[in-house]
Amino acid sequence: MKKLFAFLSLIIILFSGCGIKNALSQDPLYEKTLKYTQRCQVLNSLETKALIDIVYLNPLYPDKLQNPSFLVGVYNDFNNSLNNTEFTFLINKKPPTKISKNIPNYILYKNFPFYNSWMSYYIVETNTPAPYLIEYKSKHWGECNVTF
Repeated sequence: MKKLFAFLSLIIILFSGCGIKNALSQDPLYEKTLKYTQRCQVLNSLETKALIDIVYLNPLYPDKLQNPSFLVGVYNDFNNSLNNTEFTFLINKKPPTKISKNIPNYILYKNFPFYNSWMSYYIVETNTPAPYLIEYKSKHWGECNVTF
């Protein structure tokens, strides 16, 4: 009787393990988005003054975007805006050609890997050639850089 109970328990564990594996599989868009996402932060004495998440959108939506475009999430000690007097946002040493809070409906950014409800999100476009060096600089606390 004990052997039968142990055998049945083993079978149940094996089948439930397969169910968990399927439940944890991720969708391809999430994994691809993770590949094209970078995060950086501006620090001052181990205190985060600004946090910025950047997703390079062109590889994710190749048929929908004409110019090099990025989804930028920003959190800072001021107004969570890319357009403020304390911080400067540059792509290849130049200001972006367009910054917009109007994010198209096909960009499901709330499902992206680093989405945070306390960040402000923008679509940022440039007309500079790749590679893209993105700088987020503070007047007083330093800067952070990412490259795509």
